[in-house]
Amino acid sequence: MAEFCLNCWNKINKTNDNERKYIISKDLDLCEGCGEWKPVIIMERKAYYIHKFKYFILPFRAICNVLYFICIFLILLYLVVKYYKSENKDKL
Repeated sequence: MAEFCLNCWNKINKTNDNERKYIISKDLDLCEGCGEWKPVIIMERKAYYIHKFKYFILPFRAICNVLYFICIFLILLYLVVKYYKSENKDKL
């Protein structure tokens, strides 16, 4: 498998990716592009694009959580009222 450092990878693919997009080795290895001993790219991170949009999705998740807790509270309130009404009917 070809092993390239991040700079050579960006030159070959004509991109400007940063190191957070890839998993980079901790040890030095021989880069096949420039021939120097550098940390090389092991693989691309799978969830890289999900992390890019997490701040966009965060408000929607917060609103959904608030609506969920309001619904649960209303259902519990309904069940308590229903229970007390049925208890009062039994006493009559």
